[in-house]
Amino acid sequence: MKKVNILLVVFALALGVVSCETYDDYDTERMTTVGFVTLTKNIRVPDGGSKTDSVEVFVSDLSNVARTFNVITVPVDTLPVDPENYSFEGTVTFPPNTRKVKFGVTGIDNSLDDTRRFFKLAIEGEANVVSGGRSQIGLKK
Repeated sequence: MKKVNILLVVFALALGVVSCETYDDYDTERMTTVGFVTLTKNIRVPDGGSKTDSVEVFVSDLSNVARTFNVITVPVDTLPVDPENYSFEGTVTFPPNTRKVKFGVTGIDNSLDDTRRFFKLAIEGEANVVSGGRSQIGLKK
């Protein structure tokens, strides 16, 4: 019985020592994450025409000044659409104290057919900015 008591005391001491960790090395400077809320969007483009739709973007923290981030395309795995068939705003601006905004994406029928083809948008990462969720846009006539 004494051995069980000794084991319990050793276990309690070990638990106390392990739980005394500190986080002095924790990085208090947080990274801002910017990404898309609209992860997929399908745009049906009229024959020979164009159609604009909006996608929503978020930022992880609030700021009391307006902030602008670059929007870029990233490669898709299957059925990429030719760049001549779409356009989008190259930047997205968050007004002060705003975490979500919408911006326009336009599908243009220059060489589209009845097969849905895709392109993907992301926010360009930079110092202290992490690119969050990406948005895959599908286009077809």
